[in-house]
Amino acid sequence: RNAAVAAARMRSGDRAVRVPVEPPREVADVALALNDLAGALAVSEARQREFLLSVSHELKTPLTALRGYAEALSDGVVQEAETAPVGRTMLAEADHLARLIDDLLALARLDAVDFPLQPSRVDLVPVIRAVRDAWQPRCTAVGVPLKVQVPDAELTVTTDAGRVRQIVDGLLENALRVVPPGKPVVVALSGDARSAVIQVRDGGPGFTDDDLAVAFERGALHQRYQGVRKVGSGLGLALAAGLVRRLGGTISAGHAPEGGAALTVTLPR
Repeated sequence: RNAAVAAARMRSGDRAVRVPVEPPREVADVALALNDLAGALAVSEARQREFLLSVSHELKTPLTALRGYAEALSDGVVQEAETAPVGRTMLAEADHLARLIDDLLALARLDAVDFPLQPSRVDLVPVIRAVRDAWQPRCTAVGVPLKVQVPDAELTVTTDAGRVRQIVDGLLENALRVVPPGKPVVVALSGDARSAVIQVRDGGPGFTDDDLAVAFERGALHQRYQGVRKVGSGLGLALAAGLVRRLGGTISAGHAPEGGAALTVTLPR
């Protein structure tokens, strides 16, 4: 009866409920399982709340910048010579906002049967070189050296090139958010007969051993480090993990020789 009452309270949203663990053994096992479930749900829901709060903050940042520039233009305080630079900044902020929205939509649809994928035979070398060309100016602007390592020969896999680019962009976005000026970000491509490996490494604060198990869970790292050190919402990491899974690959977190985080994506060939 205690278990039935606890299950009903959990169904109504009560995550603090616990069932007394009492004999016989079968009843005790049920009580332990329900208590574990209640605890796991409480942790998961807390992380989801943190994730939503942090993503809301990320969305608000470019919106605030756009509003500020729009008000300056509307009030006539922007000189004619400054109009073009202001316009470029507004476009960059709008692009940032669009990427965030696209990532949120993709994350929401990841488990859908009709999630759009366009697999084909893709040489990953030009994909990673395009990443370098796109990200080099942004890294230079914040004083972060970007190093890109690709093989001399082509490295062809059957995958969705656009989704691979989305994965790498998300990992780089995450790295730039925490890497201090002067510390490197590295994008390395390698492979063998069975798989291709894309690794994004950095010289930032990195992960503790305990972080590795939850690095790709929505809101987990934000909840752990908010107010302690710079940390993102986890949107990029959560989306990257989901996309890699949909592409039939694996993703893992580790420690980089550069002193920070190493995020390794492995895709079947």
